[in-house]
Amino acid sequence: MDINKIKLDNNFKLIEASAGTGKSFTLAHLVLRNVLEKKIKSEEILLLSFTKNTCTELRDKILSRFCKLKLFLQNPEETELDNTLLEWYKNFQKEETNPKKIIFDIDNFINTIYKLKVTTFHAFCNNILEEFSIDIGSAQDPFIENNIDNLYQDIIDDLWIEQFQNLDPEIISAVNQKKISSIYGSKINKSFFVEILKNIDQENICKFEIINKYKNIDISIYLKEFLHINWKAFCVEWNNNGEELYLKLISLGKLIKEIGCKSQVYSSKPRNNKFNQITEWIEDINKRLNSEDISQLLYEILNEDLLFKYFYNKNINKEINKFDLSLDFSSFKLLQDKIYKIKEGFYTEFVRIFIQLANIKLITLKRSLSIFNFNDLIKTVEKKYLGSDLTNDKSLSEIQNRFKCVLVDEFQDTDNIQWSIIKKFFYTNNHFLLCVGDPKQAIYKFRGGDIETYLEAKSDAIEVFSLTNNFRSSNKLLDVINNLYKNGLRESKLEYNNLNSKLNKSFNHKFDFKNVFEIVEFSSKEVDIEDLVTKYIVSFLLNNNEIDINKISILTLYNSQCLELKNKLIKLNIPCQIKNKKNIFDTEASTLLVLFIESILYPRRYRNISLLATSKFIEMDMAELIDHQISKKIEILTNQCISWSLELKEKGFLTLVNELIINYKSSSIIFDADLYSNLFQLSEIIEIELMNNDFNLNKVFKWYLNQLDNSLRSCTGEDYFTKDYNLQNGINLSTIHNSKGLEYEIVLCPYLSTISNKSNKTKGPIWKSNLDRSIYINISNNYSKVEDFKLIEERDLFNESERLIYVALTRSKYKLIIFNDINNTNNIINNDLLPNLENINFHKSKIEHKIAAINIREISNKFNFIGLKNNLWKINKVNTKKPIPSEEVISFSSYSSWISKEKKTDYASNQYKDYEDNISILNNSQDTNLEKSKNCPKYLTLSNPLSDFPKGTIAGTCLHKIIERFDFQNDNTDKLLDLINEELNFFQIDSSLALNVREGILRIINVSLGRKLLNKKLIDIPSNNILKEVKYNLTLSYNGKNINSYDISKCFLLDQEFEFGKSYSNKINDLQILNKGFHSGCIDCVVPIGNKLEDSKWWVIDWKSNFISGSENSDCLPGNYNYENMKEEMIKHHYPLQSHLYLLALHRLLKWRLKNYQPNLHLGGYVYLFLKGLPDKKLFEKSVEKDISPGVFIGQAPINRINYLDKLF
Repeated sequence: MDINKIKLDNNFKLIEASAGTGKSFTLAHLVLRNVLEKKIKSEEILLLSFTKNTCTELRDKILSRFCKLKLFLQNPEETELDNTLLEWYKNFQKEETNPKKIIFDIDNFINTIYKLKVTTFHAFCNNILEEFSIDIGSAQDPFIENNIDNLYQDIIDDLWIEQFQNLDPEIISAVNQKKISSIYGSKINKSFFVEILKNIDQENICKFEIINKYKNIDISIYLKEFLHINWKAFCVEWNNNGEELYLKLISLGKLIKEIGCKSQVYSSKPRNNKFNQITEWIEDINKRLNSEDISQLLYEILNEDLLFKYFYNKNINKEINKFDLSLDFSSFKLLQDKIYKIKEGFYTEFVRIFIQLANIKLITLKRSLSIFNFNDLIKTVEKKYLGSDLTNDKSLSEIQNRFKCVLVDEFQDTDNIQWSIIKKFFYTNNHFLLCVGDPKQAIYKFRGGDIETYLEAKSDAIEVFSLTNNFRSSNKLLDVINNLYKNGLRESKLEYNNLNSKLNKSFNHKFDFKNVFEIVEFSSKEVDIEDLVTKYIVSFLLNNNEIDINKISILTLYNSQCLELKNKLIKLNIPCQIKNKKNIFDTEASTLLVLFIESILYPRRYRNISLLATSKFIEMDMAELIDHQISKKIEILTNQCISWSLELKEKGFLTLVNELIINYKSSSIIFDADLYSNLFQLSEIIEIELMNNDFNLNKVFKWYLNQLDNSLRSCTGEDYFTKDYNLQNGINLSTIHNSKGLEYEIVLCPYLSTISNKSNKTKGPIWKSNLDRSIYINISNNYSKVEDFKLIEERDLFNESERLIYVALTRSKYKLIIFNDINNTNNIINNDLLPNLENINFHKSKIEHKIAAINIREISNKFNFIGLKNNLWKINKVNTKKPIPSEEVISFSSYSSWISKEKKTDYASNQYKDYEDNISILNNSQDTNLEKSKNCPKYLTLSNPLSDFPKGTIAGTCLHKIIERFDFQNDNTDKLLDLINEELNFFQIDSSLALNVREGILRIINVSLGRKLLNKKLIDIPSNNILKEVKYNLTLSYNGKNINSYDISKCFLLDQEFEFGKSYSNKINDLQILNKGFHSGCIDCVVPIGNKLEDSKWWVIDWKSNFISGSENSDCLPGNYNYENMKEEMIKHHYPLQSHLYLLALHRLLKWRLKNYQPNLHLGGYVYLFLKGLPDKKLFEKSVEKDISPGVFIGQAPINRINYLDKLF
């Protein structure tokens, strides 16, 4: 279809965009049309997408489309437009004939593109809550945090002590011994409840009903009464139907025997009358109940005995399914329900009670702490706008009036609640609402995606369009895909429209394969699939020398399959990498670093050293350890670990791990790109954690071990996915889920034929109803109500598997290979897809199971490489025992690590953030003797409220954290005080200092920044214009050359009219800087100063908690923070170097993000606020002596110096 023909009238429209049809292209084009045709402003457009990454990509594509049209209008002869944009422009010329007017509109949009709202749905809801918290009745300034695992754990820990440990001992024993089959483990324990609580809290579609009757009950008494009542009910039902059930089970045994099989449970002629055994057992229990409390009989009743193993439907169904029989036991449903109640219902009731209490406690705690997770944002918006009368609601009107054009990306992944909210806001006669998605790619049910929502919305749409031009796959391959899906997706009941290939016809001849769709048949009984795939890859690469292996992808169902394939390929020296969204703490590297840290902490323990020696780090022969016990190598390693433990703070953790890799040159690490990258990423994370904890390795190691435990982990989300640092990649290994949105020249799918209509994934204890959107808790996977849930869930999973196959088959551009197991043909591939091919035998192929020795040598030589081409750490390829100077191996450096190398300073920690409290005592020539001066203004002689605040790194970090979290525009001093108390408690600093700290913080935001900054105060600058904690990485080793002190020092020979010139340049040479890799840092604050944002100058602000006191007075007086003393302090601690690095980072950021950026117009300079030197605001403002307050040191940006550094780095 032609997307230029979509009318931009205010209605709801939907576009179905099959794989490769240009979904993002379409959205970007529709934005352009709305802006230029309807004159819609950038701030009137809302684009909702699925992730932060897709939001960024969409924004870039939108900007690119406007820029491309502008270039065409300026240089039509030299600029080529795609057909869609060219045809649109030809038609638009009829309305707007003046190209300059169009360029004006384009420039206007580009200059205001920062107002364009491209965001995730969660962020959209968060913005609503921030702006309309009073109208909505939600907490103001809530703490948004999706990772509150520690809170879940604390609640369960508390309840475990309060409730579980106070139960009757018999109940505790029964719960502890109970074995279950659940997705959260086999035991009812604390981790089991943490996962249930987390799942319920993060669910936004189905509701968990709060049952008030559980709030104030005695759990032991309640459970005993529950069991007693249900025991009596069971006895009655057993007397009525027990014998009949027994006879039916004998019939089951006979049926199994008749088909020539034998059951271990059911016999046609049981040796003992099992009905009588159960009846006698019941009579015995009932007699004892007359004289004993039921708690004394818990074990006998709840035990998995004959009643459970023989008569319970859990095992009956298991045998029926095992032998594929058809036998109706529905007449015993009531009896089975009674058996369930006394065997599993008791435990289910306990779980329900406990999780109810936990959830009530969680809701109360989150409310008191104003904590919101991502789904709370949606729930709160849902409650306000979907659950109440909104007649004349001001906030609803404001939101609706704000946007005119609303676009929704990846609509097939939208859930029912999200769509209901979107409809409420924008399904009106005043909005152009358009959703783009592909139901055939709806594969995120586990994350809340709901295909039913998509289909319902489709039926509501005024117009539905289908994109039929495919820009991904070749014509030959697309013909195959069209044939495979000519009957649509049968299980999902989705139609498929044939697609037309629009791929560039002039593609490289090396991709012109004769057979673009290959079916490799094999028998899983004869060959391992991973071996077969490896063999195919070897054969393919040897027969196609021109193919770039980076263009090949192997798609799997699970990450474990990626790992298995990777190990096979690496053995043949074939480069490969796993592309996934795996948490870095779940990788092999995480366990390797445990061995290294333990060896640093306890280097004299033989066990630690021997485990490290035999690990992939060193790969020492195990036999050597056994034969020689303490070998010479072990002794050397022990001494090295002792040295490393002493050098940790000086060198940093990154350097130590790097030296370990260099010294032992383990091929298992050097030739494994993923392991190598993961080690680097983890080491960097540990390094930062060490810095934040004053290099206390014991403390950090405990934190690290918690991260290895899923239930205790706090480092979650996108920031902790494994990163790809490698330039040499190799064959891409990825799960199908992670491949969505990607494309490769050649794709292999080895596991599609293993997808069947049977699923073992559906386990409790949480069951979700699609009918009434409720959550049901039951530990049994066989209870009658649960069976209904399972049937629906398994059907949905099977249908999603069909769509997962579609995603896999549509990733390839030129060649697609699937592997088909001839021993497993009852599946989607063989039943629904392959029969649609007219000449299926043409596509079939078989390969030899074994790889010839000559092929192994050839393929190994083809990719023979020494180490990684893109070394994160510098790997020395010469085997030498000489220690490598630290300056040659540091890959991440910082301002702190650079100044620590100056021999005259004892500051020796490699930190990214400078939180150290530096102390200076003024000498007689510097001392102002303020108190002796009669004419001295009073504001100079009254000590700053932070004067008595503790000194040192921890105290400095605490102040930084308070400022970082404080909203400068928030005039609620009580909230500020709460924040301060929270941080003081966290850092274990005396809370009696809180009022003084509050006064100190208020001075910071109310101090005038002087004429150069238009006399602005931080409190004057809007919060959304202030950037805090701006992290950066500056690349070093430009053109392979080290960064050194001499080159940096030359910067300060330029712009001599600015502060810190030639004399300071000489001091830089003393730092002995010599680095490659990256220079990391974090700017405390960046602010724009100007009347308009686009015309503003941008300034770096750094908070300094330096303590400057006089020689005769230990108080911290503002008078000590005059220009001369602060300048001396700047030079003493190399703040000029720091400020110039900050300005370089800001310069690059502005070049990237600020339209028409010019350094001389937009780069302001640096402001150093010495927190302990700021005077009383009122007293200072009464004085008219000075423009600049004590404690404020300002320097304008020396542009020539920054340009020099920009070329150097």
